[in-house]
Amino acid sequence: MDNLLLTVEIDILILLLVASFAAIALKRLQFPYTIGLVIVGLLLGWLSLNVEALEVLQTLSLSHDLILFVFVPPLIFESALGLDSRLLLRNLKPILLLAAPGLLISTAVVGGILSWGTPLSLSQALLFGSLISATDPVAVIALFKELGAPKQLAILVEGESLFNDATAIVVFTIILAYPSSGSGFEIATLTQGITQFLASFIGGVLVGGAVGYFARYLMAAVKENVLILAMVTTVLTYGVFLLAEETVEVSGVIAVVSAGLVAGWYKSNRLQPESQEYLSEFWEYSAFLANSLIFLLVGLTISESPLFEQVSQTVSLLATLSLTIVAILLARALVVFGLIPLLNLINTAQIERRYQLVSFWGGLRGAVCLALALSLEADFPNRDLIVVLTLGVVLFTLLVPGTTVGRLIRMLKLDRPALIDQWGQVIAQVIVKRNALKQIELIKGFQPQFQRVIDGFEQHYQQELTDAEQALLEFRKQLDQSHENLQSLILLTALAVEQKSYRTLYGQGLIPESVLDQFSARIALLQDAVLGRDFSFERPQFIPLENRWSRYLQSLVKQIAPNNTWLLHQQSRLAVARYEYWAILVRVSDMVSSKLRAFGEQDGASFMEVIQSCLELYAQERAEAEKEIGKIVTKFPESVISHQIKVSSRIARTFQNEAVEELASEGAISAAVAAQLIQPVFSK
Repeated sequence: MDNLLLTVEIDILILLLVASFAAIALKRLQFPYTIGLVIVGLLLGWLSLNVEALEVLQTLSLSHDLILFVFVPPLIFESALGLDSRLLLRNLKPILLLAAPGLLISTAVVGGILSWGTPLSLSQALLFGSLISATDPVAVIALFKELGAPKQLAILVEGESLFNDATAIVVFTIILAYPSSGSGFEIATLTQGITQFLASFIGGVLVGGAVGYFARYLMAAVKENVLILAMVTTVLTYGVFLLAEETVEVSGVIAVVSAGLVAGWYKSNRLQPESQEYLSEFWEYSAFLANSLIFLLVGLTISESPLFEQVSQTVSLLATLSLTIVAILLARALVVFGLIPLLNLINTAQIERRYQLVSFWGGLRGAVCLALALSLEADFPNRDLIVVLTLGVVLFTLLVPGTTVGRLIRMLKLDRPALIDQWGQVIAQVIVKRNALKQIELIKGFQPQFQRVIDGFEQHYQQELTDAEQALLEFRKQLDQSHENLQSLILLTALAVEQKSYRTLYGQGLIPESVLDQFSARIALLQDAVLGRDFSFERPQFIPLENRWSRYLQSLVKQIAPNNTWLLHQQSRLAVARYEYWAILVRVSDMVSSKLRAFGEQDGASFMEVIQSCLELYAQERAEAEKEIGKIVTKFPESVISHQIKVSSRIARTFQNEAVEELASEGAISAAVAAQLIQPVFSK
């Protein structure tokens, strides 16, 4: 075809159609999707070379710009958007250790071995070592989600990939620049390289954080319109990458990670659940689309490369590729099993041996490696060999570790859910079966002719209830053997209920966003403490949203003019803020206590003992809150009454908005009329 745009469009449609059929087939075969696409891409490439009707597919091929500027930003942003920022911070030391020093060690090991046993010179081997050391665990992360692998393991593997992509790009650029200048790797060169890396990394963090923070205001302005919200985040993703790479000349990858973390925090803490779900699904689809195309194109590119021809024609390339794979596995082993145990000696949050094994074997290579290899100029010495070796390593890691890491996870028993999730499963099974039996009891007598069928269902669910109660009993016995696990479980359950209660009150108009943020931060600190085996449950003291200068000014005014109107207003505002805080704690304490008592309906001395101790903590906090409320009401009665009127107005507007939305959903009124009737809950 003469029209290149039309040809590319046809190519993309064919690839998407193939990806759709492949997804269905691979799901039935229970084969990893992304790895299966590489195999399908290899087959498509062979067909495009041998079937005239499919020659059109030869138009598309992977290039540096296509990977880096089109595919990489959405993949990185989707990962960063869904990352638990607290869990990331808790594991930041091992992640940065693997992503920076670890990548440098891997570069040196791979470069040293290949410069000795292959045609590559030392500088060329180091260049290859830098690009091939960037991990790309897309397939592994998808498998983690399917198997329910621990969150710490997922954050370790995914976090390393996000950060070492940027490290690899910077190191690759430095090595590419200096050998060609003939200056060699002297102390000045090394110092300049480290400075350049730090500037690129820190600059990426600052650019991404600043743009992400600005984007929060846009997201806040359109948070009720999920389509515009998706558009804003799309502009944010590509815009911050281009700004960082092309204008500021810092790491675009780190900028996207930083912006994604900021946007992810806003999504989790400020958006309604429906908007959160839509935004997550939108970016999950975007990443799925990028993954589908990139892995199909990987297969196409490999099939069209001279890799197979050269392997069939000469044993030397096969030997070189084998040595490269051995070097990469050795370097990965030295990094994971060498650095992490050293960190465990000084770090309180230990990374166990099972996680290290999965991190070692799950270090796949993919998009960034290919982008860097393909970015080399055509006249670069041994460019073809570097590209072929990169393709060979990518293919090996996808087809060997990529298809077997699931078995390793199962063998290491890492597919079992976390303790609190196991608790939720067994409790849910009991509740569900009991509800099913209640429903069966209700329909008895309605259809006498089907009584025998109903009795059969009743016996079936009764047996399932018995099994579920037995599973609960066995789970409780396991917990009884570890008091720490039991205590951790109860406290985390209480905190989860407390967090949900705050969200519920926010949805009812009882908590403004600023106060919700305070409570969310408080819960996060407590959860971190419990996960670190600190069961003191000491809550952070309430600090009103007031800066230090304002407090100094109030103190100064109080000395000069105790009855100043401005001072009285500030004192009243602060009293209302404290009253709101303590009143919410009273309400939430009741909600949590009620839920905990429901959890403790089953017998068990040690089980009830821990629940009772947790109930006492909430009762103590409730009593303290009521005491503080009494003081505030006595001193500022008019301010409290005014606040109660505002809260009542919020609740009224919330229920009115819900009624309007229900009428709109039933078709009684149009969406335009509903939009006019909806009132801001927190209007003045």
